[in-house]
This record gives sequence, C-alpha cells and structure tokens, in this order.
Amino acid sequence: TIIMSGTPAYGSTGGGLLIWDKKTRAMTVLGDKDVIPDQSTLSMVVLPGGNILAGTTTAPGTGGEKKAAEALLYVMDLAARRVIWKEAVLPGVQEYTDLQAGPGGLVYGLADRKLFFVYDPAKRTVLAKQDVEAELGHAAYHQGPRVFVEGPKGALYALFSKGIARVNAKSNTLELIARSPVRIDTGGDYFNGRIYFSSGSHLLSYVID
Repeated sequence: TIIMSGTPAYGSTGGGLLIWDKKTRAMTVLGDKDVIPDQSTLSMVVLPGGNILAGTTTAPGTGGEKKAAEALLYVMDLAARRVIWKEAVLPGVQEYTDLQAGPGGLVYGLADRKLFFVYDPAKRTVLAKQDVEAELGHAAYHQGPRVFVEGPKGALYALFSKGIARVNAKSNTLELIARSPVRIDTGGDYFNGRIYFSSGSHLLSYVID
C-alpha cells in the first residue's frame, strides 16, 4: 500500500491523503475533513500491526488561511481508512516535521524542526524531548524533509542546518557528531558508507566512521 500526503492548492487550507492499493490497483482519496480538518499530514510511520502514526502541520497552502491552533499526532486504521485516535501530544507545536520507527516499537520524532522527542505509541506517552535548536539549528527541510537517515547496524542519524546528529537510543537524546562547514538545506539518504545531503545547488556527503 502506498500512502501520499500533501498540502492543498493555492489559497486553500487542509490537505488530505491518497491511498493506493498495489494489489487491487484501487485508489482512495481522503480530504482533510476525513483526516484532520484544516490541517495537512506532514510525516508518517507504520506501526506494528499495520496502522499508521502520522503528524500534521497547521500551515495552509500558499496564500491560504491558517485555521488550526496546534498540530496533532493521529493514528489511522489503514484497513478502515479512518482516524481512530488524535492528540496534541506536544502542546503548541505547529508541525511534526518527521517521524521514524525506532527499537521496541518506539517512534522518534521531530517537531517544529527543533524539538526532538521519543514517543511510545502503545502507551501514547512522550518518553523524552529535547530542544536542539541552539546546538544544531533547524532540521533539514523543503519537499520530503527526510530529516532522519538510517545507517548501518541500526544507527539512526538526523540532519540539521549546523551539522549531523546521531540518536542515542540509551539516553533518548540527539548528539552532534559532525559540524557541517556549509548549511545543510535538504534531507538525505545513506549509501555505501556515506550520508548524502544538499546545500543550495550542491550535493555533499559525510563519511561515517
């Protein structure tokens, strides 16, 4: 199953989801009123059992009117195509920038491009949170943020404007491992011992020791 989300057209508020079943070749389109009214889905991760945990953004389409006060996390029953739970687990934040599955069913997340958090979806509890803006700057952004990057041997990294951080699964914190000589603009991926990312029009990489 392929799930796509996006922000709405110019002047509009609230984006929906497109769900594509590869076996039946059937397409389902859900508007924001069927998901989270007046918000758009910015990040998603698959939970054990097949449901989807997703995070929203309150930002409207270009030229649109912001109507929601705070962003939400929600769980969608993928088989039923309906939201079965939603909550502002981090009160006041405006977007859940990225989500990443972690060990033991936990989920690592980033909110407002600066607040790292660890979430237990089974208990629906935030286990830890850390504001990293002062040390790391804001997270990589633009279309398809890809802030979190999976490396070898279960290592998980995150890309920020000032450098590359690694998730410490024992302390539930982000730790800077490499300060970048240039601003990291867009998120990246891992390949053959390197993490790739971009700065402006340039493609760069960092060698993982």
